[in-house]
Amino acid sequence: MTISNLKSLALFLALLPTLSHAETIKGNVIRVSDGDTITVVTAVKKVTIRLAQVDAPEIAHFGNPAQPFGKESGAYLRNLVNGKSVRVEVENVDQYGRSVGTIFLGMMNVNAKMVESGNAWVYRQYAHDTNLIPLENTAKLQRRGLWAYSNPIAPWDFRKANK
Repeated sequence: MTISNLKSLALFLALLPTLSHAETIKGNVIRVSDGDTITVVTAVKKVTIRLAQVDAPEIAHFGNPAQPFGKESGAYLRNLVNGKSVRVEVENVDQYGRSVGTIFLGMMNVNAKMVESGNAWVYRQYAHDTNLIPLENTAKLQRRGLWAYSNPIAPWDFRKANK
C-alpha cells in the first residue's frame, strides 16, 4: 500500500463517525407549529423537527408580530402532514434543540413541496440542495402562495427587523 493510499484510508476512517452520524426518524406527526416546524412521535419519544434548508413566514409568538402568509403557510404544512406517518432524514440539531432535517411523506420531499407551493423560501444560508432554487423561482414566476404578495419579506429579514 502506498503512502497516498494510506493517507486516503486514514482520512476515510477519520470521517467515518461523521458520515454515520446522520439519523433517520420515523413517526407520526402530532403537531404542526408553523410552516417549518413539526412534532413527531416515535415509538419511544417526541421529537421537534425544523425543516432543513427552508424558512417559512413567521407566525405571532412570544410577543413577536406575525408576518403576512404565516398562518397560511402553517395551515398548508398541517394539511400536508398532520396525523400522518413521516420519515425524517436528520442533518443536525439547532440552537433550540430541534432536530433539523428533510421530511418525507412516502416519496414526497415535504421541504421541497413547501418551496414549490410558495409556502416557504429557500433558506440560502443553509441550503445545499440545488433543486430547491429552481422550485422557488417557478413559484415566484407563477405567483404561488406568498409570492402573490407584491413584496414579500424573507423571514430572516423580518426577524432581524423585529428584534
